[in-house]
Amino acid sequence: MTKSPSEPRFPKVGDYPKEKPATRTYSVLPARAIQDDSLSHNTLRVLGAICIHTNAYGICWPSLLTLARHVNVRAETVSRHVQKLIKAGYIRKLQRKAYPIHIKRKSPGITNRYQVLFNGNDPLPTKEQFEAPRPKIVEEPSQLADNDDNNKRSGGLGDGKTDFRSLAHAFRAGVERASGAVRMADKSLQTAQMLGSQGVTADEVRDAAIAMTRENLRRGASPPMTLEQVAKWAKLYKN
Repeated sequence: MTKSPSEPRFPKVGDYPKEKPATRTYSVLPARAIQDDSLSHNTLRVLGAICIHTNAYGICWPSLLTLARHVNVRAETVSRHVQKLIKAGYIRKLQRKAYPIHIKRKSPGITNRYQVLFNGNDPLPTKEQFEAPRPKIVEEPSQLADNDDNNKRSGGLGDGKTDFRSLAHAFRAGVERASGAVRMADKSLQTAQMLGSQGVTADEVRDAAIAMTRENLRRGASPPMTLEQVAKWAKLYKN
């Protein structure tokens, strides 16, 4: 019996390597899924595999094959779990469109696009949210603020630029840790220097960046773009 052209062709078990694909250090999962007793173990794992590939707004387009390799099941099994997640309100399948120019495709076939629904009633993404860059696979958050227990900054400028630069990198690391979104530390150096002169530490900056990022994601907003936004939100300015 011949399959119709509309039916998906799932790769056979031998079509892909057994090793796991590269992954990120952190990803964001809808917290409500952890307490949902109706989700099976494998369905939750598939949701987690999808979340590995999202940008800061929960948008992603991993292939069924990639997801299958993450959880070590067949692609058709992943497809069934995806349908369960759609029905349960954890992901939304987006309309297939032409890929933005800056996004490199890894396969010639059409790949599904998903939106992770953190609240369940999340609005459809805007064009800007859809085209937001995805964090690089296996990208480590900046360790400059965490390298050494002796690197606890009082916030002063110390020897040149070293101390206040650690505040800018602490902001970058906090946002990445909470959302996976990539921020440029260099754009926050001026604010970091001001905060450093007031005695703000890298730990305070990192904790505030994580807290604001999580709050923004909870409200459906984007993670903070600059340390200035975090400083005002967390009232880090001491003068």
